[in-house]
Amino acid sequence: PVCAWRLPAGEVPVPTMATRRRRGQEGEGSALANCAARMGDLWAEFQGDRRRNDDYFVSNASMVSHLPLQMLITLNGYFSLCWAVVWVTLYAYKYTYWRADLLSAFLNPVLFAIWALIEPLRLWFGNTGNLSEKVANLAAFFLLTLFPQFFAHVMLLGAPTLLLPFEALSGALMLVMLAFEAFFSYKATKTLINRSTAQFHLQYDEMGGAAQDHAE
Repeated sequence: PVCAWRLPAGEVPVPTMATRRRRGQEGEGSALANCAARMGDLWAEFQGDRRRNDDYFVSNASMVSHLPLQMLITLNGYFSLCWAVVWVTLYAYKYTYWRADLLSAFLNPVLFAIWALIEPLRLWFGNTGNLSEKVANLAAFFLLTLFPQFFAHVMLLGAPTLLLPFEALSGALMLVMLAFEAFFSYKATKTLINRSTAQFHLQYDEMGGAAQDHAE
């Protein structure tokens, strides 16, 4: 039979899979309802936001780990190790042959020590949070990226009175990397929270449907 269905004005709501199952169980799977559900799916696919609109597809995504973030974390691990070795060597070289003011001579080692203590923990949080899809670890990675790591690199670039070209270039590259990591970790954390919320709503709909069927 030909179904004459006209799309309403505005955004078309996309029913969840749990709602469709309840409709089928309650005997409401008429031709008009099936046509409306199909048109809603087509409209969501056309807009490219089916995963955002349908709790079933969001909650049952096989993997939501962020690939660019994982690549940045891996690259940052190797780069941080090389940067630390070169920074200590250049610091010893500079203040052996040049006289530094008291602020730079005291502040730079303190900032470097804070960075060196936090960096392995921060990378571990990011690696485990992204691969294991743990919101708490990704949130800790995001916060540690902003402070103290980003702040420490800004101070290491601005505090020294004598800044060698390698220090300026490597420090700027590290700041760019930290900025991208903060951005991608925020997106990954938001995606994990959305999936957890979708799973909760889907389980709630299923439990509500089961309770309603039991009551009837």
